[in-house]
Amino acid sequence: MGELGVAARAGGHAMVGERTLEALQGRLRGPLLLAGDAGYDEARTVFSALIDHRPALIARCSGAADVIAAVEFARERDLLVSMKRGVTASPARGL
Repeated sequence: MGELGVAARAGGHAMVGERTLEALQGRLRGPLLLAGDAGYDEARTVFSALIDHRPALIARCSGAADVIAAVEFARERDLLVSMKRGVTASPARGL
């Protein structure tokens, strides 16, 4: 895989290496998705069909610790971050 260009907050791209991505995945309970991975297109889709963003990385967070790890990762590297709230099925609510 080599290095991946990720959007930086200051504009342009920052390069993130494979080992760095593996380290991030090791901190997450949920999956870390890149373009071409199973579930990437579903994860990047939003309600409005007018929006068609293709982020370099998608962290499918499985709780607050994952959110913290993903935000810290981006902050340490000055990367652009976007959040998308998801809804999960809840047996108590019958979804």
